[in-house]
Parts: sequence; C-alpha cells; structure tokens
Amino acid sequence: MKKIILSSITLASLLVIGLTLSSNSSGPGGNRTGSPGSSGDCSGCHGGASNYGGSLKVGITATGDTTFLSTYTPGQVYDMHVIAGGTSTRKGFQATILNSSNASAGTCGTAPSGTSIYTSGGKSIWGHNIPSATGVWKGTWTAPVFGTGTVTMYSACVVSNANGSDSKDQVVLATSTIDENVSSNTKLIESTKLTVIENPSNTVVRLNGVAKNMIVWNNKGQVAASTTNTSELNVSHLPAGTYYLQTVSENNIHNTTAIVIQ
Repeated sequence: MKKIILSSITLASLLVIGLTLSSNSSGPGGNRTGSPGSSGDCSGCHGGASNYGGSLKVGITATGDTTFLSTYTPGQVYDMHVIAGGTSTRKGFQATILNSSNASAGTCGTAPSGTSIYTSGGKSIWGHNIPSATGVWKGTWTAPVFGTGTVTMYSACVVSNANGSDSKDQVVLATSTIDENVSSNTKLIESTKLTVIENPSNTVVRLNGVAKNMIVWNNKGQVAASTTNTSELNVSHLPAGTYYLQTVSENNIHNTTAIVIQ
C-alpha cells in the first residue's frame, strides 16, 4: 500500500511539473502586458537578478516596411511588431493596443505562426504560444475608426534562461504611443460628408450617399421630417420655407445644411 501511495504522489508531482513547464513555454494566457487593467507583467512568475541583455521595441509600420510610425490613418492596415533582444534562445511575449479609455483599439489580424490572439478581460491580447529563438514577431493590425485619438501599444517580454523553470529570467517592458493622423481625418470627412443634390427642393430631398439618419428641423426647432438608412427624404407635406437638414453618414460624420423647400 505504501508503494502505491508513493507512486501516486510521484506521478502527481511529475504531472504538475510537466504542466507548469508546458504552460510557461506556450504562454501564460490572461493579460500580463503591463498595460492599465492588466494582471501586471511577466515578472509575477518570471524574473530575478539575471540579465541576458534583454531589450524590447514595439510599434507599427506600413505593410512590408521597417520604419516605425508615430501616427496611424483610421481604417488602414499596418504591420505590428514586437522585437526582443538578448542572448537567450527562448523568448516569449504578450502585447495589446489600447485607446485613451484603456479599451482595445483597432483589430488584430490572423495570428502569425507561433502566436495566438485571444480576449482577456474584454481586451484583445497577442502573445506567443511557442518560444522564439529570434525574439522577432510580426502581425497585422487594422487601425480604429476616426475620432479614436491616440492609442498605445503595451508589451511585456520574457528573456528566458532556458533552464525549464520560471526563476532567474529577465523581464523587459515597452510601450509605443501612436497618434491619430488628423490630416487624414480632414480628408476623410470631406470625402464622405453628405451633401444635398437638389437645393431648393420641391418634394424630395436627395443626398449624394446613404445617411444613417436624416432629420429636417423647422425654424422653431421642431422635427418636421425624418428617416433612416436612405439617401432620400419625402418633404412634399411641408410648407414652403427654409429648414435645416441634419445628417449622419455611415462613417458617423455629422453635418447640418440649410435647405429651401419651394
């Protein structure tokens, strides 16, 4: 009976050790990017006094380029990079991109080989599931809609001593602040702003595109007519005069124009 108990304990111990090592090498899961609202960074399990010359650089570049950018154009696709240095042949990371409200910003593309993209605490996390000898990871990121403002990329990286345990690894952190390209917003607003095709109008107000919302206000501040998800609005029932047409485009661009109904 004692031999059976000892064998069971030994087997259980080996199983725990195996699971621990497997978990470390395939990534810890959760959010340990060092970003606001995260569970800290990788130093909670790794770390120590060792220094393996670890360094970390994160950010975005134009597709296929290597120059890191300080601005993004809303809706455009970029390459996102995590580049870790150091003498270790086993490196791992987690990264996330957040807006000023600390919510996920933009959309990560399909996870490259050796990495995974998942959600933790409502935030999109990109991290390794296979340790890397080079410490160089590249994925794709679609920038958020206009008006999002400045976003920040956070990342934590483990430069491991590759001894199969969590102790005496080096943890390095990095952030990259990326501003929204304001000039691109101006061009986007001008190119997608809804305008009235016929003004004055007799029976129908027609736009140059589909509006999510169209509201006609009279000079008393009352709603005289409204509709949704169309480019036309029937105004044949309204008395002749000057009104104000408020529109919201499919890109959430608001515009108000004075219209004349004859």
